[in-house]
Amino acid sequence: MEESWIDVGGVRTRYLTVGQGGRPVVFVHGGTIGDASAGSSANDFGSILPLVGQGRETIAVDRIGQGYTGNPLDGDDEGWTMAGSVRHFIAFLEKLGKGPYHLVGHSRGGYVVTRTTLERPDLVESLTIGDSNTVAPGGARNEAIHIRNPHPPGTREAMEFTARYYYFDPAVKADGGFEKELEILAQPKIREAIRTMGEGGLRVRRYLPGLLADREDLFMRLEHQPLTRRVLILWAYNDPTAPISMGYQLLHLVSKHQPRVSMHVVNQSGHSLYRERPMQFIRALKDHLDGCYDGN
Repeated sequence: MEESWIDVGGVRTRYLTVGQGGRPVVFVHGGTIGDASAGSSANDFGSILPLVGQGRETIAVDRIGQGYTGNPLDGDDEGWTMAGSVRHFIAFLEKLGKGPYHLVGHSRGGYVVTRTTLERPDLVESLTIGDSNTVAPGGARNEAIHIRNPHPPGTREAMEFTARYYYFDPAVKADGGFEKELEILAQPKIREAIRTMGEGGLRVRRYLPGLLADREDLFMRLEHQPLTRRVLILWAYNDPTAPISMGYQLLHLVSKHQPRVSMHVVNQSGHSLYRERPMQFIRALKDHLDGCYDGN
């Protein structure tokens, strides 16, 4: 994989690239800016990018304030919200200039790519949403897990505790996954983000209220407005944070106006389906990508 950097509205943005040819496939990770419990980044997809990138240009980007991408600029409070993450991602796609793209979003990255498809369909060739309780109607269970974590945030012990509940087989995450995230969390700019979003900070004042309003707006729009691109919903049957019922509700909502939508459910996998069942994930994704051009 090749690591590259690009200036997006003054924010130094990092992304990984592998393969070449065809419409680019862009992966967007989950997590939350200023989250001390995990170091989500483009590296989350490191094990599958070379496989998807056989015959296709495949890209994974660090969202604003996450991974190695810079934090929002001074005075840009919206940059710390999900709306700011969407804005930065759209600007990243524009700056690359390789669209339209096949977008693949996992967890909160699923919200980013779905909102991008609604706002800028000209940038999108197809849409894949994976285990995203942010974009699906219903109640998520993330907080119920995090509140029970007895270990200090940002420690290996805290990550191991979370993995026991997020994964069907926690050993999958233990295989090299913790070290990279601990390295990411140790960066000064991530520590700054944690302070900015922490107690009494922007998480409560801007991020959570904005996300609540934005989700309601998203569901209202999907109720009456089609996603005008082919959609694949990929869901893990055993996901404890985004129950399968939420995936079914998302399918029901999207399929009201978009006939080219399908849902692929994989058994014996937790929240990170692409890690626990990579071959099933890749097979379903490639079928979806190929189907964009065969008329199905």
